Amino acid sequence: MMNSNTQPEDHLNEFTRKFLESCNGDVEKKVRLIQSDNWIGYLSARKIVDRIENMIEMERMNRMHSLAIIGSTDNGKTSIRKRIESKYRMTTTDAGSIQMPVVSIQMPPDPDARCLYNSMLKGMMLPVISSGKVDYIRESVIDSLLDYNVKCLMMDEFQHIDRIPDRKQRTLLDTIKYISNQISLPMVAFGTSEVLNVLARDPQLNNRFKKVHLTQWECDEDFQRLLKSYEALLPLKEPSDLGEPSLAQFIYSQTNGTIGEIITLIRLAAIEALRSGVEKITVEVIKAVNFESVAYKFDA
Repeated sequence: MMNSNTQPEDHLNEFTRKFLESCNGDVEKKVRLIQSDNWIGYLSARKIVDRIENMIEMERMNRMHSLAIIGSTDNGKTSIRKRIESKYRMTTTDAGSIQMPVVSIQMPPDPDARCLYNSMLKGMMLPVISSGKVDYIRESVIDSLLDYNVKCLMMDEFQHIDRIPDRKQRTLLDTIKYISNQISLPMVAFGTSEVLNVLARDPQLNNRFKKVHLTQWECDEDFQRLLKSYEALLPLKEPSDLGEPSLAQFIYSQTNGTIGEIITLIRLAAIEALRSGVEKITVEVIKAVNFESVAYKFDA
């Protein structure tokens, strides 16, 4: 029975409480909310976002420091990148000029300088240059970066560079270094542990890119706080108390410890709780999901 001092939906944040009041019990609307991307600002992720924001906002200087965000698949790199993308969107000034503080790209699977430059053009929503000398494309990219007042380049799947021949790697790394040096542009590289191999091939870049490792979660108090904060986003009428140690331990035991799997399991359990009418996540609800964890070799 609910404690007389406890208000209904006290376990939810203000947005989710208001959503519950307005959705008129529509289960499918609740499911869509559960399935939507939400920023989960756990401590290590917030610290990384703060570091990237500091890089974006600081005054330009020679040899700007950059970051390499390294972690296994499904362990939070994408959510950090998307958080920065959402906070630094393209805008247009009163004078009509475009301002794009952050350009975000994905490193092509078999990258070379031309592919990289064209990825940057696409990241700035400009047409690619399919022919012509690479020197011309390079100058077009640099001019556009300056015109758009770009303050940070984010490169996802940076480990793809590790899978090309050594000569192409050196050329590509020289290209990245040239762009950074030419316009004092800080960069953020996202990828798996192979990123370390890539950076180790160029001592200057290896020194310039400060490494941040996203490790798997442990079943500790930080994990319990994560579950509690995420529960506040779920449109379930009853409190699940996900941070309670025994339930937290059970949730942890069903996953590989990555943030992606943890959140996927909780989302599936929340949807099961809705459709079954239980309105809270329990061990029985989690078991009913039949979640299959994927084993990864985690980055050290």
